[in-house]
Amino acid sequence: MYQAEVRECLGIKMRIKKSLLPLLSATVLSAAVASTANGAETTDQIIVQFDHPYHDGKQKAVGLSKQLAKKLVFVRKTVSGAYVYKLPSKEALPSVRGYAAAISAVSGVQQAEADQILKRGVLPTPPVDGTFTIGTADELQWHYKAAGGGMNAVGAWSQFDATDGPVTVAVLDSGITAHSDIANGTTSNLVPGTDTMTDSYMANDGDGPDNDPSDPGDWEEIGECYNDTGKLIPSSWHGTHVTGTIAAITNNGKGVAGVGYNLLKVMPVRVLGKCGGYLSDIADGIYWAADPVNPNQAKVINMSLGGGGSCGFSFQNAINQAVEWGATVVVAAGNTGLNASNNTPANCANVVTVAAVNPDGGRAYYSSYGSVVDLAAPGGDSSYGSQGMVLSTLNSGERTPGSEGYAFYQGTSMATPHVAAVAGLLYVKNPNITPAEVESVLKTTAKGFPASCSQCGAGILDAGAAVAAVDTGSEPQPTAPDAPSSVVATGGEGQISLTWNDNSDNEDSFTIQRSKKIKGKRWESYVPVASVGPDVNVLVDTGLESGTYRYRINAVNTVDASSWSVSNSAEATAADTGDGGGSDGGSDGGTCKGNGRNCR
Repeated sequence: MYQAEVRECLGIKMRIKKSLLPLLSATVLSAAVASTANGAETTDQIIVQFDHPYHDGKQKAVGLSKQLAKKLVFVRKTVSGAYVYKLPSKEALPSVRGYAAAISAVSGVQQAEADQILKRGVLPTPPVDGTFTIGTADELQWHYKAAGGGMNAVGAWSQFDATDGPVTVAVLDSGITAHSDIANGTTSNLVPGTDTMTDSYMANDGDGPDNDPSDPGDWEEIGECYNDTGKLIPSSWHGTHVTGTIAAITNNGKGVAGVGYNLLKVMPVRVLGKCGGYLSDIADGIYWAADPVNPNQAKVINMSLGGGGSCGFSFQNAINQAVEWGATVVVAAGNTGLNASNNTPANCANVVTVAAVNPDGGRAYYSSYGSVVDLAAPGGDSSYGSQGMVLSTLNSGERTPGSEGYAFYQGTSMATPHVAAVAGLLYVKNPNITPAEVESVLKTTAKGFPASCSQCGAGILDAGAAVAAVDTGSEPQPTAPDAPSSVVATGGEGQISLTWNDNSDNEDSFTIQRSKKIKGKRWESYVPVASVGPDVNVLVDTGLESGTYRYRINAVNTVDASSWSVSNSAEATAADTGDGGGSDGGSDGGTCKGNGRNCR
């Protein structure tokens, strides 16, 4: 999107529009993630992990109901083997946590926790409405620039070419809407996703889990989801905005550029809907995205969502498994403007927690902070006006999907996908990089804060420096060893000595086989004699009957074996003595004799 700066990136000539006005929504919106909804947090479900994984969920519900003196209904078993139970109605989250604590004390229960409803959140300030003046593309996407609070996307893009990638980034969010700047008939930066939402009301799409991650809208009427604003809260299309930051099609002469620069594919995993999404559904989404059996297994998981409280076992176990499977999990710090230690999953272990900075590189007024934060990235700040926020893809529908468009949002929700996308680019650079290495690179290459951002982590994301710092792991690929040469057989009494030249430096062993001449020009089939180590080039084959023999030798490693090299013919004469066995060749370390122990 930068005419002067990335004109030749990926070797593709770019078409730069002089005006984006016809393509951009006239409404500037503000959105955020990881803050609580209007009103108190509530839930009506409990997650129970039993000591043993196989139980009749309905039968267990009867006993647990007696313990609480409150009816519990079995809902389902999660991917991790935990059991989800529903209360008669939603109650304040602290109360449900108390019920979970009581269940945890029951014999046969390993642990239990409230099935918290997490949310994309809404900032306490109302949306900023109005039209805006269109400048050049790099003015609108300030967050990609190196100065101030930008994250130097251009510095990263210049280090790739069109043959790199793709890497999958899973976006666990509200799903996706159709947008031609993300996927169209010619180009698509999406791979198949899923919908793990089990509550049909919250899912708002008429069914439960399925393979359709389409976002039907998450609008809230007055009174829904504790909406006491006195007016409709329109659909956020939050997942579409996050997806655009990661993977909007670049170099298409249209709209915005994604940080992934066509090297990343987004896997939309729908876990949030009307009023939010259950922790148990989100955890299942993590397992689904990172599972190695998934043909588009995600190497990065973006979670621009959250709620209050500590990190429970369901979240932590799912995150740990994803990391074990090789995925880096990037999460929003939260928009409470307070310490993120009370925001989850920001406070979970094995995650990269992201705070938000404004265009000047200082902490955005809403961003959470604290020791759990790893680094910061541009999240926008409406204090700078609409163009001080983050521009990305969106939908214009107030309730259900309408036409595609673009809008400015702000929040740690917007900062997180910048980091997730750069993490994805690190996997593009080195497919064997580990989550721990990704986090280390992101933090050690972060640039200093040019403005005040106390407890915002190691610094501001610097995409160019991060990609440059990656060890590409481009060690020479192993190849088959070269065949030995000059194989010489020398006859003797009851034995034949072999020597050969070692022409390879990557063999693991040499294989020696023998053939005996029968009569005339006929030879027996080759039979194994010995396998010797890579530093051996002499062998004495003992205990032979009189006759004429020849040998063949090849070099072997884990990749393949070389071609065979055949010796001359040699005669073994009758031995004066011999027991028919082979000797072990002594202890010189350079000779292997016959079937002795050093030849195996």
